[in-house]
Amino acid sequence: MKKHLNKTSLLVICLVVSVLAHLLPFYALRLFATYNFAGPVTTPRIVSVDLSQSTEPATEEEKEEQEEQSEESPAPAPVEKEDDETPEPETIQPPPKATETKAVKSVSEPPKAPTTATVPPVGAVKTNKEIPGTPTTTILNGLLPTNYEKLTYQLSIYGLPIGDAEMEAKREAGETTLTLRVKSNATISNVFPVDNTIVARHIDNRFILATIRQHEGAYVSDEGFTVNLKRKRVIWFDNLRGRSKMTTVPTDEVIDTLSGIYYLRNRQLQVGKTETLQIFDSEVFAEVPVEILRREKIRLPNYTEVDTLVIRPLQKTAGIFRRTGDILIWLTDDANKVPVKIVTSIALGTVTADLISSEVKLPEPPVVPVVKK
Repeated sequence: MKKHLNKTSLLVICLVVSVLAHLLPFYALRLFATYNFAGPVTTPRIVSVDLSQSTEPATEEEKEEQEEQSEESPAPAPVEKEDDETPEPETIQPPPKATETKAVKSVSEPPKAPTTATVPPVGAVKTNKEIPGTPTTTILNGLLPTNYEKLTYQLSIYGLPIGDAEMEAKREAGETTLTLRVKSNATISNVFPVDNTIVARHIDNRFILATIRQHEGAYVSDEGFTVNLKRKRVIWFDNLRGRSKMTTVPTDEVIDTLSGIYYLRNRQLQVGKTETLQIFDSEVFAEVPVEILRREKIRLPNYTEVDTLVIRPLQKTAGIFRRTGDILIWLTDDANKVPVKIVTSIALGTVTADLISSEVKLPEPPVVPVVKK
């Protein structure tokens, strides 16, 4: 009997040691979490002109350089055809990237009418007149504060790690791409596998192409939709079941759920007030109220304290996760509004996503030439 108890005690001790050996590295790594939060607004480009020799006529070399730049400047994007078919994702091409032009000295000849749209100087008064062929100002403008941002989260239930998530955003060649990846670790995947990928592409402020692939437990889906903002039209499709449908929406400010997080980061959020998002999700369009609940100071995994705003989207559709309850988001209470913590409920229980890494690539500062006197 005594030998049996000794064996049982030894087994329990081994199990405890094994659990601690798996958990201690996880909590140790959280202490080395790094954060590099970006600013919410891209610094406006500075346009400067050298006026030191403005009364002298331009040389022949400068005239030839000006003519070459005029020929290389891209023409305005063509106006969308007035047909009834929304372009497929593969046929939508981003507009050519505008080339940067240098400031030229004034000449004695009368200026000719410009053939391309020019950039107004800083501080110029904006007008409401639209230039034909250029995208209109929409809710998508200023969606991404930087050229690249990557936020990494550790997922846990009751303090035990179950997986990780990444929110990646990048802007290039007239297109902004937002990507969310959620994946369970090897231990949880044996019981409840999670492998989600959501991609939202914003093209020329005219189209949103969203793809949503989810695998949570026994649930598997592969769907997406294309939003034509100009026509206020959405084409939804289900790749697994071979279904599709086209519907109209009442506003051109419709976005997907993932883009809604970035939109809120560019808003002036005030405690006690409610923001409203125009969301298309799970085949339907709906207005989603977002409550700004309170201010709260929280401690990040590396024990850094930050002031946050706690918000609660009242979304009735599934959204990012196939959740079973409310979702709470903690945004830093500053100009960056970085989501540092997310709490929601799924079939397994209450899931907490803690930010453990943040990396950004800020736009290169404009080069301001020295004005010669």
